[in-house]
Amino acid sequence: MDLAEGSEQYRTQGYFIADDAVDPEMLDPLLKATRRVKAKTRSREVDIYTHRTPEGEPWAIRGLFAPEFDEPVFAEYLMSQQVMQYVEPLLGADLRLGGVLIFTSPDEVDWSGGWHRDFGKNERDGSYEVEMEILNRPMQSMKWHLALVDDSCLQLVPGSHRRYRTEEERDRLLKNRHADISTQKVMHLKAGQTIFWNGNAVHRGVYNTRPERLTLAGSWQKHSEGDQPQETDERVAWMLADNVRAFLPERMRPAYDRWRALQSG
Repeated sequence: MDLAEGSEQYRTQGYFIADDAVDPEMLDPLLKATRRVKAKTRSREVDIYTHRTPEGEPWAIRGLFAPEFDEPVFAEYLMSQQVMQYVEPLLGADLRLGGVLIFTSPDEVDWSGGWHRDFGKNERDGSYEVEMEILNRPMQSMKWHLALVDDSCLQLVPGSHRRYRTEEERDRLLKNRHADISTQKVMHLKAGQTIFWNGNAVHRGVYNTRPERLTLAGSWQKHSEGDQPQETDERVAWMLADNVRAFLPERMRPAYDRWRALQSG
């Protein structure tokens, strides 16, 4: 799927899948680095910021740019031409640092985060007018998942990023978060495929212990002069550490500096 076709599907359906959004020679180093990070996090040898199940198993691992992990391949990947060929046409060349995190299946329990939209601190049960205002805001960021092994964990409702939720979706978003939705679609990815998708879509991740999930979630943010300072998200507060900037590739530092300049604490 070329960029024009993918952009149109992204607009109407809320996602598209690309076969060429990672350098094939980088895929194996990323997979090996991801396994090392998971092992260090699971043993708690390194734990920058980790989402864990109630049993203590990691299912989302952040802090991949931190020197404590010593895995520069993640920053190299985020800056790669293969990623930028999709990001810059939609966000422009002036970017503010996003990030990379690992989604992985816990080793001992199945896990599901439940249905949600990536609304942050915005109202999650608003009126039609409130929800449509959120959904119609200009595109300020782009996110994607790169499957390092075959992955069928992401499920979403195509087209739901453009409209008010249905009664069935409201029930799943607010009450029965682990029940199926009649219009859900499983995103089947082969190793090396990337899905670019809109977080406003109704979606969930289902993590089974077998097969193992090893997926990189990446993002970039659009930067504009006059952007207002923002309260630092606790999930990325580790990026304020004094040793992070020097560990980044030199060409990534301007994007990091734009991000850091807007952090209000």
